Amino acid sequence: METSPLINPLESANVLHKYPVFDDPYAHVTGIDPLTNHQFYYIESLIEREWITERDINIVKTIFVHRCMTFTQIHSIFFPDCSRLETIRKRLGRLVKYGLVRRVSWGSYSKNKSECPILYELGASGADILKYKYGTQVGSRDPRSTKPSTLTFKFKYVVTNQLYLELSKLDLKHFEFNPVLKLNEEVQVPMAYYVLRNPKGLDIQFHLLCYREDEKWMKTMTYQLDFFKRYYQAEDQRRTVLVVHVSDDAKAESAMKIVQLAGLSFEPWFITDADLYNKDIPVTGKFFMFESDGSRYYYDLS
Repeated sequence: METSPLINPLESANVLHKYPVFDDPYAHVTGIDPLTNHQFYYIESLIEREWITERDINIVKTIFVHRCMTFTQIHSIFFPDCSRLETIRKRLGRLVKYGLVRRVSWGSYSKNKSECPILYELGASGADILKYKYGTQVGSRDPRSTKPSTLTFKFKYVVTNQLYLELSKLDLKHFEFNPVLKLNEEVQVPMAYYVLRNPKGLDIQFHLLCYREDEKWMKTMTYQLDFFKRYYQAEDQRRTVLVVHVSDDAKAESAMKIVQLAGLSFEPWFITDADLYNKDIPVTGKFFMFESDGSRYYYDLS
């Protein structure tokens, strides 16, 4: 969706529909930190003098794996006991200065600036640390050689990371992004794969499909459901649950109609951003299924 750049965002924000934070067709990048050009021997000397700490390196490793994270997510993982947010911002600012991470600022005509959290991605020096100190194959995630990606693409990683943080409060045994599934000559790459162990000691596998607002999401979902319909039958995935992650109730209802047309032999679970970020809903009760009358049944993971 496009809107005229002549429109004043502060004025239009009061009249436009308020889209979900991480599913906004009006979202656009407003700034990206420039790539740093530090030589690795300089970065290595900072590590030896402990100006770059072990925690800093762990932040780099985590952002490399999780692609794109918000300040709140980094805070909850690496600074859980720190209540002074300015202290954390200064530390992350130091990592930006050294090039370990890079910030992506964004805005939207449908919301105020304060509602658009800054995104953190891997920086050039961070990629060098992973390559030269740990022998990690960074590949296209090196910001100097990465392919352009849309905010919609980044938002998918942000909300999937939030789901990871919530599930990590339970007995989460495995989590990975973009597993490659093969059925004969056909290949499908869901958003994530994770394994939860329930209180009875049974491991339950999940494949996650995540959809944001773009012109092809319904067509993509139809194609993916057709694949999983055949894949689960061929691979005997009786302990695997397909989870559909969308932003709000309206999109969940649209997704359910696509599920009904697909003629699946199994019932997918659903989760919305609204429930995911709702602190009043425990992590064990955020997933739901649709009943035949359109009502919802929330599954209890406890």
